[in-house]
Amino acid sequence: MMTVSTVVSFWTTVGLGALVLVATGVCLWVLHRRRQHDVLRKHGIPGPEPSLLIGNWAELRKDPVQVMERWIKQYGKVFGYYVGEIPYIVITDVDLIKEIFLKRASIFCDRPPQLVNVEPFKSCILGLEGQEWKKVRSVLNPIFTGSKMKLMTQIMASSADVMLELLDDAASKAESVDMFRVARGYSMDVITKCAFAWQVDCQKNPTDPILSGVQQVFNIDHPVINNMIRFPVMRKVLEWLYPYAGYYDVTTQITESVRKVVELRRSGQSPHATDMLQLMLDAQTGVGDETAKSDHKSKLMEDRHLLSNSFIFLVAGFDTTASSLAFIIHILAKYPEQQEKIYSELAEKFPGATELTYDGVQQLQNLDMVLCETLRLYPPVVLFVSRLCREHTTVMGHSLPAGANVIVPTWHMHHDPDIWHEPFKFVPERFSEGDKAYDPSVYSPFGLGPRICIGKRFAILELKLAICKIIRKYKVAQCDQTQDPLRLVVPSVVINPEKGVIVNLCKRG
Repeated sequence: MMTVSTVVSFWTTVGLGALVLVATGVCLWVLHRRRQHDVLRKHGIPGPEPSLLIGNWAELRKDPVQVMERWIKQYGKVFGYYVGEIPYIVITDVDLIKEIFLKRASIFCDRPPQLVNVEPFKSCILGLEGQEWKKVRSVLNPIFTGSKMKLMTQIMASSADVMLELLDDAASKAESVDMFRVARGYSMDVITKCAFAWQVDCQKNPTDPILSGVQQVFNIDHPVINNMIRFPVMRKVLEWLYPYAGYYDVTTQITESVRKVVELRRSGQSPHATDMLQLMLDAQTGVGDETAKSDHKSKLMEDRHLLSNSFIFLVAGFDTTASSLAFIIHILAKYPEQQEKIYSELAEKFPGATELTYDGVQQLQNLDMVLCETLRLYPPVVLFVSRLCREHTTVMGHSLPAGANVIVPTWHMHHDPDIWHEPFKFVPERFSEGDKAYDPSVYSPFGLGPRICIGKRFAILELKLAICKIIRKYKVAQCDQTQDPLRLVVPSVVINPEKGVIVNLCKRG
């Protein structure tokens, strides 16, 4: 019979053994993590010291713009940092950017892996890689040509008219307006109408479920998203947990709504519409496109691609455009002479109540210069231009390890005094020839190379129509509540005005 002391001795031995195993496991993990965090140093790339557990994420997350600026001053034009165990290499050397993102785009062709490899993120053009991305992108490109944008012009204009109704109410009461809030409603209204012909009430109803749902997608402080960023090695586990997160409900609700519309249109129960979804369906089947038929493009874009890209058009086209519109209004309120230049240009091109046209709006040079310069000062996505280095390679003497993500910090490139004279000053004349006035390696509000934002034309048209409608009817002015200079925050990947953009509106005579 075992005595008490024998039992105690047994469990003590078991406990000590377990403790030794745990300690050994921790030590092995620490050694492994230190080897992971030594990759950049071995390749001669300097950078801040990472924390063992989450790398440099905690510091970067506090204020991405300011932290990145400090690191650039400290470590130079090429340096690196870590998120978890994953190395990121930041490049601000113009020649090196051209070499990687433009000349060697076939090698650096993929974006870093998505946070979760699940639908609807998995099959969209932001998440696809290699040949599959090229095939799907080739099907989607024709949707955003100038001729297709002409079809969208009046749809966008109708959303802008709803926006004017809201502004009329505020102007008649002499109330100040938060144009960032207004811009969000307008942006969502445009994208839902142009993408799916949905008639939603997101402009007049700030609690509209579609608007609220998409705003959740940009909530980087959601615990699931935060943990996926901080602990990339845990992504597989978190992918399994993903369906049980509230975040999943939002994406599922939107994609299932799109799926139902697709089924109705294919069955003929829903009328033919002029929207992105219909254009994707037509591209998938080759309707009205002999090239698509001959190339069998329908085989290149499956339903999963169609649903995923419908979702990403909705999400990607929302906050970026809304923040950009708010920043343009801020600029026009601060520089009223620019408003009058645009107004005079509008009056000459569209006298009286002449309807705005796609071709006519594209010819408004002052509007184009103001828009381009505002996107330079306030690029919507400050750290977004990134590519995956799939294999070890050397570029212009710099050794880049396999698995590293190469990043161009857009904010810094747009405010680098070595590139731009008085970079923080608003000088629209820099863009007297539009965005072609500068090399894309230093001016990239829509990204770089073959993966440049596919919706660039759409976003620019949406912004221009809104500005034309507003300036044609109102004078925009700063008020007591206007924050100048603006305080900026980056709650996800898109830069936002922290306290909105508060202005007064005065109807023109």
